[in-house]
Amino acid sequence: MARITPKENFLKLAGGGHPEYVPYYTFMGNEPIPEISTKGASPNIFVPNPPNADGSYTSVWGVTNYPNQDTAGSSMPEPNVFILEDITKWRDAIRIPTLKDDLDFEAMAKADFERIGIDRNETALRTGFGFGPWMSLVSFMGFEGALLAMAEEPEYVKELFDWMASFYEPYITQVLDAYQPDIWSLSDDTCTERGPFFSVDMYKDLMKPYYSRFSKLAKERGIPIIFHICGNVEPFIPDMIDLGVKYIEPAQETNDIMALKEQYKGQMSYLGAHDWGKHLPKNYPDYDEEEVRADVRATIDKYSPGGAFGTLIWPVSFVGDPHIDDLKKLIWNEAYEYGKKAYGYTE
Repeated sequence: MARITPKENFLKLAGGGHPEYVPYYTFMGNEPIPEISTKGASPNIFVPNPPNADGSYTSVWGVTNYPNQDTAGSSMPEPNVFILEDITKWRDAIRIPTLKDDLDFEAMAKADFERIGIDRNETALRTGFGFGPWMSLVSFMGFEGALLAMAEEPEYVKELFDWMASFYEPYITQVLDAYQPDIWSLSDDTCTERGPFFSVDMYKDLMKPYYSRFSKLAKERGIPIIFHICGNVEPFIPDMIDLGVKYIEPAQETNDIMALKEQYKGQMSYLGAHDWGKHLPKNYPDYDEEEVRADVRATIDKYSPGGAFGTLIWPVSFVGDPHIDDLKKLIWNEAYEYGKKAYGYTE
């Protein structure tokens, strides 16, 4: 069989497709495996301001975030500090970011490609920007405040989301033209482990219109969309398919992935199915290497038949854990090596 590139293989997976082998997908960094199916690069004009000495930073919308041990060093909004207390007064609290008038997206794309070292023939480029309306509102008001605002004052929530989306929207065509991505990326964590934070009707009314605005041009260009969404996303799958989403990550085990593969066959692919909290070696930091490898293989054996599946495994631990890097390498390489053989692919 002639060699297929990691990029070609990953793109064959889109929308429930059947790749030549099970790809390993990364969205957190470039894991130390022989090939990388995708790399991400997006214009840095929308990212948070540079971090302070303590690792904190202020987002472009004015929310201060701090890294902490409980999230393995990831940053979260400062607890109990809300920049928006009353959704009806959002115009007094939220300010549109100021950007330069002479933004050169072509130059940004060139610099980003050099920074990440991407070979566009071998690796698919994943690009995206914008806001997740739900997580943006949570960062302004907290979870309880956001949910109450959506339930009690939905028209004001729509006003805020429309205002924020209108800030980003004019740049979409420029980004697509400059970066020419293979995959368009969206993100919003609207679900808990047990299910969504809100009803499907509320999703359709308050969230989907803005996802649609950010997916429309990519969908029209035939660019597959990947959506980062944690938790039990099952109720939202039909709407995501309607938006043009072809991959969901991380597809966590709280979802019935086997049933989803059957119900939406040929429409959606799932990247994940190996939630670290369910697979942490019971005696960690002590672990048996073969047991860890066998666990990875069992995941691939379960979910790979029929395609529509790629591995995404990201072990996490406390900041400074001296053992986690070796365990990561073990897991990533087993996922790559075993996945390469799952369908009998040979070069």
